[in-house]
Parts: sequence; C-alpha cells; structure tokens
Amino acid sequence: MDVFEAFPNALETWKIGEVNYGTIQGTTVGELTSIRVIVDQGSAGDPQNAPNAATITSDTLLYAVPSDLPTTDPSELVADYIIVDPEGRFYEVMDAGKGKNQHTGQLEHVELKLRPTEALQAEEESE
Repeated sequence: MDVFEAFPNALETWKIGEVNYGTIQGTTVGELTSIRVIVDQGSAGDPQNAPNAATITSDTLLYAVPSDLPTTDPSELVADYIIVDPEGRFYEVMDAGKGKNQHTGQLEHVELKLRPTEALQAEEESE
C-alpha cells in the first residue's frame, strides 16, 4: 500500500507545466496538465536576520503520483517545470526526490519541494 492508497481523501489536483526562462517573450509556461498530489505545507521566519531584511519563507512539499508527471527525473523537474495550485498560484520546484518502496524498490511517489513565485504569476495575468 502506498501513501495515495493509505490516504485517498488527502488527494488534491494541482497542475504542472514546462517553463522556459529567458526567452524573447520572457519566461513562458507551456500547457498545464493535471497531477494528483498530497500536500504538506510549512512556513519559517527569521525576524532577527538583519535590519529591514527579515525573511519569511513558505515551502510546500507535494507527494505526486509518478504516472501523472511528465518525467520522474528530479533534475528535469527542478530545471524545467512549474507547478500551479488549485487557486492559480505559481510555484518553482526547489527540490525533487524519488520515494521508493523499501522492500520492492518500486517508485511510489515523487517528492517536490516548492516555493511560491510571484514573477510568473504576474506574467501570466498580464497576457
């Protein structure tokens, strides 16, 4: 039994699309396709960082169904793809990893650590 079978009510539908940085048109996002995920979110703050430079970060961890993804190669997912949540917010893939069954070695899920990106959101809205 994998995590998706164990927690079917936790499944959400997000979207993934190929992203191209630095094109003549700027950053572009290809056609978005649906992926099934389980979401784990967290936030961190550093108010003592430096004067006027306090930071707050929000990271989201997705457990994605491998067969829904265009690739399961972690380096390609980090370099070439963007994720969109159900509310239309855009996220960059900061880290990707494969979750395998420890007994069989079978790929059961792909972990995607995301960070919100406002630049792509603003660009998509202006089109």
